[in-house]
Amino acid sequence: MIEQLTEDDLPLVLDFRYRMMEECGMTPLLAEDWRELTHRIYAEGYRLGTIAHFGWREGGRIVATAGVMIRDDFPANTLKPRRYGWIMDVFVLPENRRGGHARRLTEATLAWLRGKGVVFARLVASEQAKRAGLYEKLGFTFSNEMRLRLDPAAG
Repeated sequence: MIEQLTEDDLPLVLDFRYRMMEECGMTPLLAEDWRELTHRIYAEGYRLGTIAHFGWREGGRIVATAGVMIRDDFPANTLKPRRYGWIMDVFVLPENRRGGHARRLTEATLAWLRGKGVVFARLVASEQAKRAGLYEKLGFTFSNEMRLRLDPAAG
């Protein structure tokens, strides 16, 4: 069952975010204060209505999460429609995978964005999600965004 998570759930949200980043090999990039900073940003976004997380409850516990935030940073804020949704923190406990939880939770984030009048969503897909075609099945398309690490020694 899907439920919108609250500020009280942030410790679990952050635990799942860490595990997601760990699976993607990104934990070496985390700043020392990432947890406190992320908690503060998420809590403020919850209060302002610009960030939400949804969880899938099974057997009395949350086994999957997906988050969403409304972004209005540059250069998006100089283009129509000036803001977009950012899907994030999609994570399912390994023993609960292949049950459609990531899809249903991502659909919940998209419905939340539509309810806020947001018409465009973006995300970074994990290799696992790309192999499964998860986001393409929801209508996402690949973009031409590229990146370059300027200092490979920096991690």
